[in-house]
Amino acid sequence: MNQRFRTFWTAIENASHDIATACRRVGREIAGLSWPAAFVCCVGLALVISILPLALVLFLLFLLAKIVAGAFVIERRTQAATPFRDCKD
Repeated sequence: MNQRFRTFWTAIENASHDIATACRRVGREIAGLSWPAAFVCCVGLALVISILPLALVLFLLFLLAKIVAGAFVIERRTQAATPFRDCKD
């Protein structure tokens, strides 16, 4: 069990090291940009960080609402089904 934990911990350390390296590289690239390009890059990054997760969460919520509503509507339709009636009406 201890060996598994060490392997897991090593994987976490490697992933954090890779993420830190990528962040440093991105920071150096942004620092080398002109002010307008850096502004556009920051706005794009803000959109990705804030709007994309919001859109995904809203999509999942509406999908869940559709599934729940569909389950109740289908249940009502199957219960409301009536057998054939005579034409004596």
